[in-house]
Amino acid sequence: LKLRHIIKSVCSAPSLSRAMAASHDSVNTSGAYAPVAVAGPVDELAPPTAAHFPRRGLIAALCATALVAVGAATAARGGAQSQGLRQLPGAADLQIKAEVPGAADVPIKVEATWVQNGVFPSQAPEMDVDVQYVGAAGWGTNYDHIPTPEMCAAMCQGVEKCNAYTWVKDAGLPGCPSQCWLMEGISEKKPLKGLVSGKPPTRKPFAPPPASKGKASGSLYCFALMVPEGYEEGLLKWQHDNKAGIFGCDQAAVYSNKQLTIAPAVVTQVVNSTLKCGYGGDSMSALNSWIFIEVWRKLIAVGDYKKHDWVVKVDPDAVFFPDRLSKLLVKYQGAGYINNCRYGMHGPIELFSSRAIDALAADYKLSWDGKAPKTCVTKMDFGQWGEDMFMDQCLSKILEVKPVPTDATLMCESHCDCNAWYWCNEGDDMVSYHPFKSIDSFKNCMANAMGSASKATIRA
Repeated sequence: LKLRHIIKSVCSAPSLSRAMAASHDSVNTSGAYAPVAVAGPVDELAPPTAAHFPRRGLIAALCATALVAVGAATAARGGAQSQGLRQLPGAADLQIKAEVPGAADVPIKVEATWVQNGVFPSQAPEMDVDVQYVGAAGWGTNYDHIPTPEMCAAMCQGVEKCNAYTWVKDAGLPGCPSQCWLMEGISEKKPLKGLVSGKPPTRKPFAPPPASKGKASGSLYCFALMVPEGYEEGLLKWQHDNKAGIFGCDQAAVYSNKQLTIAPAVVTQVVNSTLKCGYGGDSMSALNSWIFIEVWRKLIAVGDYKKHDWVVKVDPDAVFFPDRLSKLLVKYQGAGYINNCRYGMHGPIELFSSRAIDALAADYKLSWDGKAPKTCVTKMDFGQWGEDMFMDQCLSKILEVKPVPTDATLMCESHCDCNAWYWCNEGDDMVSYHPFKSIDSFKNCMANAMGSASKATIRA
């Protein structure tokens, strides 16, 4: 322990600290790696290495080696201060032995940057591990907190002008530290530990999906709540133009807090809400129960849902296939509503029978002003809930709408164990994928989903 203390003192000397903190064009002020916007070819993406300051870099390397060795010796004696390195499932084990006089040789596991097909089957072309693709002049962008190179490859496929990507395992970001760089062209490839690069899979051609209108399983009233500022309006306009998403249902509606024309025959239904809320609860999700209490009030007042058998609430950024939902509903005739996740109902897509909304409407009538479902509001403590949990608990526990089956093919998202959601190919019976917030990525997801094999083939 004394030896470790001495080494730490030397290795933390001010002169060495200043050297290792030297600035570099490709490292931003937060410490995260980021591509540099320049007119010519980008060739300065790498973080500083010992080559930038040879003597001090050598000292730093020796210090790091000494500290590892001392840590290994401490671990061999059962020292409480030793710390092991994390290891990804499927990562290769690299054996390093500590050479400390009098100490046993202790293998230390060193985490591989990435093992393609190690954690789960890869759907990307072969990746270059510990290689950086240097972007050529032209388009490029980066995204923070992207946990795997697999997801980075899918993001590149979802942008039409992206032809290559580089994933940085640890870009120094808080939380998930990884970063994804997308680029139009490559000027060169550089060996660099901790980075993974590659090219996206071939993009599938897009064709408008089939509609669900007039199906024997019952008619669908589908709606979305749209925030007027931001990406959602453009996304819904694209869906309308391509008869996709809610616009493939028997009837579609868009709700917002402003009257806007989405298409010549689609004008928003106006709700009395700012559409703003805080975040909280166990999952730090949107605490939007009161927003949707107003949305459901408006929907009930409009009354169009009564013309249909099912009511489907869909987020604008959820890739939704009404024809697949109609096929699924054949086996759920008589259900009160259908849960989409074994952890409880999640908000990207919510499916209710018209009978369930009738029960909700009756509870609104019990309140003195008709603006909230009285029994549900007074008998539940929902201040830290999102609207999905509010509706789930209100209908099942308070209003006792039953039966409530659960079907995992209603929705694919990471919050409900669908970890490869970004590839959109969980089989031809998956009803929705979430989230896709740009037109390019939404269209790409839809094309992948319609070109996917059967679930049995994909999940084998």
